[in-house]
Amino acid sequence: MNRIVNKRLQSNQKKQLHYLTLVFNDFFILALIFMFGALMFWYAKNIKSWPNNLWFYKPLIALILATVMSVGHLATLFEKADIQFMLNQDDQMQAYLNPMIKHSMYLPTLLIILVAGILFPFALTRAGISNYAYWFVILGLILTKFTQLKLISQSFYFNEHNFYQAGWFFLVVLVILILCLIYLPYLYFIFALISAIGVNYLPCGRVFNWNYAVEYEERRRDIVDNFYSMFTDVQDKKVKIYRRKYLDFLLDKKNQTPNTFLYQRALLRDPEYSNLLIRMTLFSLLLTWVLQDYLWAGVFGGLVIFLTMYQLIPLGTVYEHNMMYHVQPISQAKRGQDLARVLQKGMLLQWLVISLGLIIFSPMKLYALLAIVVLLAFTFILLYLYLPVRIKQLFSKIRY
Repeated sequence: MNRIVNKRLQSNQKKQLHYLTLVFNDFFILALIFMFGALMFWYAKNIKSWPNNLWFYKPLIALILATVMSVGHLATLFEKADIQFMLNQDDQMQAYLNPMIKHSMYLPTLLIILVAGILFPFALTRAGISNYAYWFVILGLILTKFTQLKLISQSFYFNEHNFYQAGWFFLVVLVILILCLIYLPYLYFIFALISAIGVNYLPCGRVFNWNYAVEYEERRRDIVDNFYSMFTDVQDKKVKIYRRKYLDFLLDKKNQTPNTFLYQRALLRDPEYSNLLIRMTLFSLLLTWVLQDYLWAGVFGGLVIFLTMYQLIPLGTVYEHNMMYHVQPISQAKRGQDLARVLQKGMLLQWLVISLGLIIFSPMKLYALLAIVVLLAFTFILLYLYLPVRIKQLFSKIRY
Protein backbone atom coordinates (compact mmCIF):
# COMPACT_ATOMS: atom_id res chain seq x y z
CA MET A 1 0.00 0.00 0.00
CA ASN A 2 2.87 2.39 0.75
CA ARG A 3 4.23 1.80 -2.75
CA ILE A 4 0.85 2.73 -4.29
CA VAL A 5 0.62 5.85 -2.12
CA ASN A 6 4.14 7.03 -2.98
CA LYS A 7 3.64 6.39 -6.69
CA ARG A 8 0.39 8.33 -6.79
CA LEU A 9 1.76 11.20 -4.74
CA GLN A 10 4.77 11.50 -7.05
CA SER A 11 2.54 11.41 -10.15
CA ASN A 12 0.21 14.02 -8.65
CA GLN A 13 3.13 16.26 -7.68
CA LYS A 14 4.51 16.07 -11.21
CA LYS A 15 1.11 16.99 -12.67
CA GLN A 16 0.56 19.89 -10.26
CA LEU A 17 4.03 21.31 -10.91
CA HIS A 18 3.40 21.11 -14.65
CA TYR A 19 0.21 23.15 -14.45
CA LEU A 20 1.48 25.52 -11.76
CA THR A 21 4.42 26.52 -13.97
CA LEU A 22 1.94 27.30 -16.75
CA VAL A 23 -0.39 29.26 -14.45
CA PHE A 24 2.24 31.20 -12.51
CA ASN A 25 4.20 32.39 -15.52
CA ASP A 26 6.28 35.59 -15.52
CA PHE A 27 3.37 37.75 -16.63
CA PHE A 28 0.97 36.43 -14.01
CA ILE A 29 3.57 36.64 -11.24
CA LEU A 30 4.17 40.28 -12.17
CA ALA A 31 0.43 40.96 -12.07
CA LEU A 32 0.15 39.27 -8.65
CA ILE A 33 3.04 41.35 -7.30
CA PHE A 34 1.32 44.55 -8.42
CA MET A 35 -2.05 43.47 -7.03
CA PHE A 36 -0.64 42.30 -3.70
CA GLY A 37 1.53 45.40 -3.42
CA ALA A 38 -1.43 47.68 -4.09
CA LEU A 39 -3.55 45.84 -1.53
CA MET A 40 -0.82 46.03 1.12
CA PHE A 41 -0.25 49.71 0.36
CA TRP A 42 -3.94 50.46 0.81
CA TYR A 43 -4.06 48.28 3.96
CA ALA A 44 -1.06 49.96 5.60
CA LYS A 45 -2.33 53.42 4.66
CA ASN A 46 -5.87 53.03 5.98
CA ILE A 47 -5.45 50.82 9.04
CA LYS A 48 -4.13 53.78 11.02
CA SER A 49 -7.38 55.69 10.58
CA TRP A 50 -9.74 52.86 11.55
CA PRO A 51 -11.36 53.15 15.01
CA ASN A 52 -10.51 50.68 17.75
CA ASN A 53 -12.58 47.76 19.03
CA LEU A 54 -15.73 48.07 16.92
CA TRP A 55 -18.22 45.28 17.64
CA PHE A 56 -17.88 43.59 14.25
CA TYR A 57 -14.07 43.39 14.16
CA LYS A 58 -13.72 40.03 15.93
CA PRO A 59 -16.65 38.35 14.08
CA LEU A 60 -15.12 39.60 10.81
CA ILE A 61 -11.72 38.11 11.68
CA ALA A 62 -13.44 34.86 12.67
CA LEU A 63 -15.33 34.75 9.35
CA ILE A 64 -12.17 35.33 7.28
CA LEU A 65 -10.13 32.75 9.20
CA ALA A 66 -12.91 30.14 9.13
CA THR A 67 -13.35 30.64 5.39
CA VAL A 68 -9.62 30.22 4.76
CA MET A 69 -9.57 27.15 6.99
CA SER A 70 -12.30 25.60 4.82
CA VAL A 71 -10.18 25.87 1.66
CA GLY A 72 -8.76 22.57 0.50
CA HIS A 73 -10.25 19.11 0.13
CA LEU A 74 -8.90 15.70 1.00
CA ALA A 75 -6.86 14.55 -2.00
CA THR A 76 -7.35 10.78 -2.04
CA LEU A 77 -6.09 10.32 -5.63
CA PHE A 78 -8.47 7.41 -6.12
CA GLU A 79 -9.06 6.12 -9.63
CA LYS A 80 -12.23 4.54 -11.00
CA ALA A 81 -10.41 1.26 -11.47
CA ASP A 82 -9.83 1.08 -7.70
CA ILE A 83 -13.45 0.02 -7.27
CA GLN A 84 -12.54 -3.30 -8.88
CA PHE A 85 -8.84 -3.77 -8.12
CA MET A 86 -8.82 -2.57 -4.49
CA LEU A 87 -12.28 -3.75 -3.49
CA ASN A 88 -10.92 -6.33 -1.06
CA GLN A 89 -8.46 -3.93 0.60
CA ASP A 90 -10.89 -2.26 3.04
CA ASP A 91 -8.69 -3.05 6.03
CA GLN A 92 -5.76 -1.26 4.33
CA MET A 93 -7.60 1.96 3.48
CA GLN A 94 -6.69 3.76 6.71
CA ALA A 95 -3.01 3.17 5.96
CA TYR A 96 -3.66 4.57 2.47
CA LEU A 97 -5.57 7.65 3.67
CA ASN A 98 -3.24 8.77 6.48
CA PRO A 99 -0.45 9.93 4.09
CA MET A 100 -3.12 11.57 1.94
CA ILE A 101 -4.36 13.56 4.94
CA LYS A 102 -0.80 14.69 5.64
CA HIS A 103 -0.34 15.66 1.97
CA SER A 104 -3.66 17.56 1.96
CA MET A 105 -2.63 19.63 4.99
CA TYR A 106 0.18 21.50 3.21
CA LEU A 107 -1.84 24.00 1.18
CA PRO A 108 -4.45 24.87 3.89
CA THR A 109 -1.69 25.34 6.47
CA LEU A 110 0.21 27.68 4.16
CA LEU A 111 -2.95 29.70 3.39
CA ILE A 112 -3.93 29.93 7.07
CA ILE A 113 -0.47 31.24 8.04
CA LEU A 114 -0.40 33.68 5.09
CA VAL A 115 -3.83 35.18 5.80
CA ALA A 116 -3.13 35.17 9.54
CA GLY A 117 0.03 37.19 8.92
CA ILE A 118 -1.90 39.73 6.84
CA LEU A 119 -4.63 40.06 9.49
CA PHE A 120 -2.18 40.20 12.40
CA PRO A 121 -1.69 44.02 12.52
CA PHE A 122 -5.46 44.55 12.35
CA ALA A 123 -6.17 41.94 15.04
CA LEU A 124 -3.46 43.30 17.32
CA THR A 125 -3.98 47.06 17.00
CA ARG A 126 -7.65 47.43 16.12
CA ALA A 127 -9.49 44.32 17.36
CA GLY A 128 -7.59 44.19 20.65
CA ILE A 129 -6.47 40.55 20.45
CA SER A 130 -3.19 39.86 22.24
CA ASN A 131 -0.17 38.56 20.37
CA TYR A 132 0.08 35.10 21.96
CA ALA A 133 -3.68 34.55 22.01
CA TYR A 134 -3.91 35.27 18.29
CA TRP A 135 -1.25 32.76 17.31
CA PHE A 136 -2.75 30.12 19.60
CA VAL A 137 -5.98 30.60 17.65
CA ILE A 138 -4.06 30.09 14.40
CA LEU A 139 -2.57 26.85 15.73
CA GLY A 140 -6.09 25.83 16.68
CA LEU A 141 -7.28 26.48 13.12
CA ILE A 142 -4.56 24.21 11.74
CA LEU A 143 -5.69 21.49 14.16
CA THR A 144 -9.29 22.12 13.07
CA LYS A 145 -8.31 21.56 9.45
CA PHE A 146 -6.75 18.24 10.43
CA THR A 147 -9.97 17.31 12.23
CA GLN A 148 -11.99 18.18 9.13
CA LEU A 149 -9.83 16.03 6.83
CA LYS A 150 -9.96 13.17 9.31
CA LEU A 151 -13.77 13.36 9.44
CA ILE A 152 -13.90 13.35 5.62
CA SER A 153 -11.73 10.23 5.51
CA GLN A 154 -14.04 8.50 8.00
CA SER A 155 -17.09 9.46 5.94
CA PHE A 156 -15.78 7.17 3.17
CA TYR A 157 -16.87 4.19 5.26
CA PHE A 158 -20.37 2.85 5.75
CA ASN A 159 -21.04 4.35 9.19
CA GLU A 160 -24.09 4.11 11.39
CA HIS A 161 -23.85 7.88 11.97
CA ASN A 162 -22.42 10.46 9.60
CA PHE A 163 -20.36 12.80 11.78
CA TYR A 164 -19.39 15.18 8.97
CA GLN A 165 -21.47 17.68 7.02
CA ALA A 166 -19.46 20.46 5.37
CA GLY A 167 -22.02 23.22 6.01
CA TRP A 168 -22.61 22.32 9.64
CA PHE A 169 -18.90 21.89 10.30
CA PHE A 170 -18.16 25.40 8.97
CA LEU A 171 -21.04 26.90 10.96
CA VAL A 172 -20.00 25.26 14.24
CA VAL A 173 -16.36 26.31 13.78
CA LEU A 174 -17.42 29.88 12.96
CA VAL A 175 -19.68 30.22 16.02
CA ILE A 176 -17.08 28.75 18.41
CA LEU A 177 -14.35 30.94 16.89
CA ILE A 178 -16.45 34.10 17.26
CA LEU A 179 -17.28 33.34 20.91
CA CYS A 180 -13.68 32.49 21.75
CA LEU A 181 -12.28 35.64 20.09
CA ILE A 182 -14.77 37.77 22.01
CA TYR A 183 -14.33 36.18 25.44
CA LEU A 184 -11.25 33.94 25.69
CA PRO A 185 -9.14 33.28 22.55
CA TYR A 186 -6.93 30.66 24.25
CA LEU A 187 -10.00 28.48 24.72
CA TYR A 188 -10.27 27.85 20.97
CA PHE A 189 -6.89 26.14 20.89
CA ILE A 190 -8.03 23.81 23.71
CA PHE A 191 -11.24 22.97 21.83
CA ALA A 192 -9.30 22.33 18.62
CA LEU A 193 -6.73 20.12 20.38
CA ILE A 194 -9.44 18.02 22.05
CA SER A 195 -11.23 17.66 18.70
CA ALA A 196 -8.06 16.64 16.84
CA ILE A 197 -7.39 13.92 19.43
CA GLY A 198 -11.01 12.85 19.90
CA VAL A 199 -11.72 12.42 16.17
CA ASN A 200 -9.51 9.31 16.23
CA TYR A 201 -11.84 7.65 18.74
CA LEU A 202 -15.09 8.19 16.85
CA PRO A 203 -16.79 4.93 15.78
CA CYS A 204 -15.85 4.17 12.18
CA GLY A 205 -17.26 1.49 9.91
CA ARG A 206 -15.18 -1.35 8.52
CA VAL A 207 -16.63 -1.50 4.99
CA PHE A 208 -15.31 1.10 2.58
CA ASN A 209 -17.82 3.01 0.41
CA TRP A 210 -15.88 2.97 -2.84
CA ASN A 211 -18.48 4.65 -5.01
CA TYR A 212 -18.73 7.66 -2.69
CA ALA A 213 -14.95 7.93 -2.27
CA VAL A 214 -14.29 7.87 -6.01
CA GLU A 215 -17.08 10.40 -6.69
CA TYR A 216 -15.61 12.70 -4.02
CA GLU A 217 -12.19 12.54 -5.66
CA GLU A 218 -13.66 13.24 -9.10
CA ARG A 219 -15.42 16.35 -7.74
CA ARG A 220 -12.19 17.52 -6.10
CA ARG A 221 -10.20 17.05 -9.31
CA ASP A 222 -12.87 18.89 -11.26
CA ILE A 223 -12.52 21.90 -8.92
CA VAL A 224 -8.72 21.92 -9.36
CA ASP A 225 -9.00 21.50 -13.13
CA ASN A 226 -11.52 24.35 -13.30
CA PHE A 227 -8.93 26.61 -11.68
CA TYR A 228 -6.17 25.53 -14.07
CA SER A 229 -8.49 25.83 -17.07
CA MET A 230 -8.81 29.56 -16.37
CA PHE A 231 -5.18 29.91 -17.48
CA THR A 232 -4.33 26.96 -19.72
CA ASP A 233 -5.76 23.86 -21.40
CA VAL A 234 -6.20 20.86 -19.11
CA GLN A 235 -5.90 17.65 -21.10
CA ASP A 236 -7.87 15.24 -18.88
CA LYS A 237 -10.53 17.74 -17.82
CA LYS A 238 -14.11 16.59 -18.38
CA VAL A 239 -16.11 19.51 -19.78
CA LYS A 240 -19.88 19.49 -19.31
CA ILE A 241 -21.61 21.91 -21.65
CA TYR A 242 -25.17 22.83 -20.74
CA ARG A 243 -27.64 25.59 -21.39
CA ARG A 244 -27.83 28.49 -18.96
CA LYS A 245 -31.30 29.89 -19.52
CA TYR A 246 -30.64 32.94 -17.34
CA LEU A 247 -27.98 34.05 -19.84
CA ASP A 248 -30.14 33.67 -22.95
CA PHE A 249 -30.94 37.39 -22.93
CA LEU A 250 -27.31 38.02 -23.90
CA LEU A 251 -27.71 36.12 -27.16
CA ASP A 252 -27.96 38.34 -30.21
CA LYS A 253 -30.85 37.03 -32.32
CA LYS A 254 -30.44 39.53 -35.18
CA ASN A 255 -27.80 39.85 -37.90
CA GLN A 256 -26.36 36.46 -37.06
CA THR A 257 -24.03 34.31 -39.11
CA PRO A 258 -23.49 30.59 -38.44
CA ASN A 259 -20.19 31.38 -36.72
CA THR A 260 -21.59 34.07 -34.41
CA PHE A 261 -24.44 31.69 -33.56
CA LEU A 262 -21.94 29.01 -32.53
CA TYR A 263 -19.41 31.28 -30.82
CA GLN A 264 -22.03 33.03 -28.70
CA ARG A 265 -23.42 29.77 -27.40
CA ALA A 266 -19.95 28.35 -26.78
CA LEU A 267 -19.03 31.45 -24.78
CA LEU A 268 -22.16 31.30 -22.61
CA ARG A 269 -22.54 27.53 -22.23
CA ASP A 270 -19.02 26.12 -22.15
CA PRO A 271 -17.87 26.44 -18.50
CA GLU A 272 -14.26 26.81 -19.60
CA TYR A 273 -15.09 30.21 -21.11
CA SER A 274 -18.22 31.40 -19.32
CA ASN A 275 -16.75 30.70 -15.87
CA LEU A 276 -13.58 32.51 -16.87
CA LEU A 277 -15.53 35.63 -17.87
CA ILE A 278 -17.69 35.55 -14.73
CA ARG A 279 -14.84 34.86 -12.30
CA MET A 280 -12.54 37.51 -13.72
CA THR A 281 -15.34 40.07 -13.58
CA LEU A 282 -16.15 39.18 -9.96
CA PHE A 283 -12.45 39.30 -9.13
CA SER A 284 -12.23 42.82 -10.53
CA LEU A 285 -15.29 43.88 -8.50
CA LEU A 286 -13.70 42.43 -5.38
CA LEU A 287 -10.49 44.37 -6.02
CA THR A 288 -12.49 47.55 -6.58
CA TRP A 289 -14.33 47.05 -3.30
CA VAL A 290 -11.10 46.34 -1.38
CA LEU A 291 -9.06 49.19 -2.90
CA GLN A 292 -11.81 51.85 -3.02
CA ASP A 293 -9.46 53.99 -5.05
CA TYR A 294 -10.42 55.02 -8.58
CA LEU A 295 -6.82 55.06 -9.86
CA TRP A 296 -5.74 51.59 -8.71
CA ALA A 297 -9.17 50.10 -9.40
CA GLY A 298 -9.06 51.50 -12.95
CA VAL A 299 -5.55 50.13 -13.55
CA PHE A 300 -6.47 46.67 -12.31
CA GLY A 301 -9.78 46.83 -14.19
CA GLY A 302 -7.83 47.34 -17.41
CA LEU A 303 -5.48 44.49 -16.50
CA VAL A 304 -8.43 42.17 -15.83
CA ILE A 305 -10.05 43.08 -19.18
CA PHE A 306 -6.80 42.37 -21.02
CA LEU A 307 -6.23 39.03 -19.23
CA THR A 308 -9.82 37.95 -19.83
CA MET A 309 -9.73 38.83 -23.51
CA TYR A 310 -6.35 37.12 -23.96
CA GLN A 311 -7.67 33.88 -22.45
CA LEU A 312 -10.95 33.99 -24.42
CA ILE A 313 -9.25 34.16 -27.84
CA PRO A 314 -8.85 30.33 -28.06
CA LEU A 315 -12.67 30.21 -28.23
CA GLY A 316 -12.14 30.44 -31.99
CA THR A 317 -10.70 26.91 -32.09
CA VAL A 318 -13.47 25.21 -30.12
CA TYR A 319 -15.02 23.72 -33.28
CA GLU A 320 -11.82 23.12 -35.25
CA HIS A 321 -11.73 19.40 -34.46
CA ASN A 322 -15.45 18.89 -34.97
CA MET A 323 -15.93 17.11 -38.28
CA MET A 324 -19.56 18.20 -38.65
CA TYR A 325 -18.51 21.85 -38.42
CA HIS A 326 -16.29 21.47 -41.49
CA VAL A 327 -18.74 19.49 -43.64
CA GLN A 328 -21.47 22.10 -43.19
CA PRO A 329 -21.68 24.96 -45.74
CA ILE A 330 -20.28 27.50 -43.27
CA SER A 331 -18.13 30.26 -44.68
CA GLN A 332 -14.63 30.32 -43.19
CA ALA A 333 -13.57 33.60 -44.77
CA LYS A 334 -15.04 35.90 -42.12
CA ARG A 335 -14.95 33.69 -39.05
CA GLY A 336 -12.21 35.87 -37.54
CA GLN A 337 -14.52 38.89 -37.79
CA ASP A 338 -17.38 36.84 -36.33
CA LEU A 339 -15.23 35.75 -33.40
CA ALA A 340 -14.15 39.37 -32.85
CA ARG A 341 -17.81 40.51 -32.79
CA VAL A 342 -18.70 37.96 -30.11
CA LEU A 343 -15.66 38.73 -27.94
CA GLN A 344 -16.17 42.48 -28.30
CA LYS A 345 -19.70 42.21 -26.92
CA GLY A 346 -18.52 40.05 -24.06
CA MET A 347 -15.66 42.36 -23.13
CA LEU A 348 -17.82 45.49 -23.36
CA LEU A 349 -20.27 43.82 -20.99
CA GLN A 350 -17.38 43.15 -18.61
CA TRP A 351 -16.29 46.80 -18.92
CA LEU A 352 -19.84 47.89 -18.03
CA VAL A 353 -19.93 45.75 -14.87
CA ILE A 354 -16.46 46.92 -13.79
CA SER A 355 -17.50 50.53 -14.42
CA LEU A 356 -20.57 50.13 -12.23
CA GLY A 357 -18.29 48.78 -9.50
CA LEU A 358 -16.01 51.82 -9.87
CA ILE A 359 -18.97 54.19 -9.46
CA ILE A 360 -20.40 52.32 -6.48
CA PHE A 361 -17.21 51.65 -4.50
CA SER A 362 -15.08 54.72 -5.27
CA PRO A 363 -15.63 57.58 -2.83
CA MET A 364 -14.54 60.18 -5.42
CA LYS A 365 -17.33 59.79 -8.00
CA LEU A 366 -16.12 62.46 -10.43
CA TYR A 367 -12.66 60.96 -10.73
CA ALA A 368 -14.24 57.51 -11.00
CA LEU A 369 -16.18 58.73 -14.08
CA LEU A 370 -12.91 59.93 -15.60
CA ALA A 371 -11.32 56.53 -14.88
CA ILE A 372 -14.29 54.83 -16.59
CA VAL A 373 -13.79 56.93 -19.75
CA VAL A 374 -10.07 56.11 -19.81
CA LEU A 375 -10.86 52.43 -19.22
CA LEU A 376 -13.34 52.50 -22.12
CA ALA A 377 -10.72 54.00 -24.43
CA PHE A 378 -8.22 51.32 -23.36
CA THR A 379 -10.87 48.62 -23.97
CA PHE A 380 -11.59 49.94 -27.47
CA ILE A 381 -7.87 49.88 -28.30
CA LEU A 382 -7.68 46.26 -27.17
CA LEU A 383 -10.84 45.18 -28.98
CA TYR A 384 -10.42 46.96 -32.29
CA LEU A 385 -6.63 47.09 -32.71
CA TYR A 386 -5.04 44.28 -30.67
CA LEU A 387 -7.80 41.63 -30.83
CA PRO A 388 -8.03 41.35 -34.67
CA VAL A 389 -4.26 40.85 -34.88
CA ARG A 390 -4.33 38.11 -32.25
CA ILE A 391 -7.27 36.35 -33.93
CA LYS A 392 -5.48 36.45 -37.28
CA GLN A 393 -2.40 34.88 -35.68
CA LEU A 394 -4.60 32.23 -34.04
CA PHE A 395 -6.20 31.05 -37.28
CA SER A 396 -2.93 31.24 -39.22
CA LYS A 397 -1.45 28.57 -36.93
CA ILE A 398 -4.26 26.07 -37.57
CA ARG A 399 -3.31 23.22 -39.87
CA TYR A 400 -5.68 20.63 -41.27
